[in-house]
This record gives sequence, structure tokens and C-alpha cells, in this order.
Amino acid sequence: MDDLLTLVTSNVDSLGAALPVLETMATSDAAALASASASDSLIASILMIFVSEIGDKTFLIAAILAMSNPRSTIFLAACSALWLMSILSAFLGHAVVTLIPMSWVSLSAAIMFLVFGVKLLQEAREMDGSEISKEMQSVESELSEKDEAKRQNAMEAGEAQYDDSAKKDDTFNVNIGAVDSAAPERTCKSNSCSTLGSLKNLMGLLLSPVFVETFVLVFLAEWGDRSQLATIALGAARNVYGVTAGTILGHTCCTAVAVIGGQLLAARISVKKVTLAGGVLFIIFAVLYGYEALFAGDI
Repeated sequence: MDDLLTLVTSNVDSLGAALPVLETMATSDAAALASASASDSLIASILMIFVSEIGDKTFLIAAILAMSNPRSTIFLAACSALWLMSILSAFLGHAVVTLIPMSWVSLSAAIMFLVFGVKLLQEAREMDGSEISKEMQSVESELSEKDEAKRQNAMEAGEAQYDDSAKKDDTFNVNIGAVDSAAPERTCKSNSCSTLGSLKNLMGLLLSPVFVETFVLVFLAEWGDRSQLATIALGAARNVYGVTAGTILGHTCCTAVAVIGGQLLAARISVKKVTLAGGVLFIIFAVLYGYEALFAGDI
């Protein structure tokens, strides 16, 4: 009886000593799996953005606006809109997983990518090589119409306010000297002044008409676009943080190319080949997600 108790006690002690090792192995395996999932999501998102955005409407908007406006402003405005859209889309897809079983999410993503892939292949087959110039002319025409409408509104507003501003000029000129002489001298430390000046410059950039116009144009052009829907699908079926980082990185690279030399690149690239590559990539995504949906065994 004593030998039996001794044997049981030794086995329990051995099991207790082995538990920390097993927990460490499980933790390391889970961490490795999460890291692999995040890296795969990152690469898939970058590839998806590249084949979707090169030569797309948002790409051409940034390229055309950068020709007549400061490139840094256009780059920051376009990237801000695309970053916001990427975050919203990825986490919207991630939220779907909490409501729908993962197998059904993977199946839906497979169907979506299959439809997009077939549509892209069909568009590539029907292209004759002049699509990029037609799209650029369409974007330029749309931007010109917006500029013309803005000028007309500004002219109408200026005529309406002319009489009131003229009446206030005399009073302003009489009082401005007294205001300036009565104003106290202002002194500030160099650090606070530089910080305040930097903040004013930043707010001036964010609230400038060029920044706001570019942000709104790019955000609205991206809303409902193929790349946004694909981002939602990837966010639902993959690691949401990897998808978010990948789409942000992909949009940043594409926008930088558009701002620096977008028009020259658009004139030289073959949109047909890019569209064909996008169709093949989307079909590969469809096959992978379809396999995952069937492998889950819940359908």
C-alpha cells in the first residue's frame, strides 16, 4: 500500500513539473501561429492594394492634383483618407466574425474574391490599351467641373459681401491705430513660441482648402471601391492587425508613386496587365478561402 502511494505521489509530482513545460510550448506555438497569420495577412493585403490601386481613380486623383498643388499636401491628404478607410474597413470585417461563424465568413470572402477575380479577367480581356487615358480625362474633367463651381460660388459670395465690407473699411482704418498702440508688448519663451507656431502651421495645413478637397475626393472615390470591399473581406478572414498594416503600407506606397510620378507611370504601365494580375490574384484568394471554409467543417 505504501509503495502504491509513493508511486502515485511521484507521478503527480512529475505531472506537476511537466505542466509548466507544456504551457510554455503551447504559448510559443500560439505565438508562432499568430505571427505567421499576421505576416501572411500583411503580405496578402499589400499585394491586393498594389493590383487594385495602380491606375485606379484614387491613384489618378492624387497624380493630377499633385501637378498643380504642393506634393506634400496632396500626399498627406490622400494618405489620411486612405488610412482612415483602411482602418474602418479592416475592423468592420473583423466585427463580422463576432456575429457570423468563421466558416461562413471564409465562404463569403471566397465568393466575393471569385466574383471580383472573374470580373477583372473579363475587364482585362475587353481592354484595348486606352483605358488609362480615358480614366485620366474623366478625372480631369470632374476636377475641372468642381473647380469651376467653386469659382462661381466664390464670385457670388464676394459680390454679396462687397457692400458690407466697404462700409466697414472707414471705421476699421480709424480704429486700427488705436488698437495697435494700446496693444501690450508680448514676449514668450522660444520653446513655447516654436511649439505654438508648429501647431498653427499644422492646423493651417489640415484646414487648407487643398488638403480638405483632396481628402474628401479620395475618401469618396474609395468608398464602395473594390479595394475597400476586399479589405473588409480580408479583415474578416485574416488577422485584422496584419490586414490594417498591409493596406496602410500598400496605400502609402501607391500614393507616393502617384504623387511623385503618377502621370508618367500611368502613361507607361499596361493597365491590362495589371488588371489581369489582379484577377489572377483574387481568384487565388478565392481558392484559399474556399479551402478554409470547407476545411472548417461547419458548412
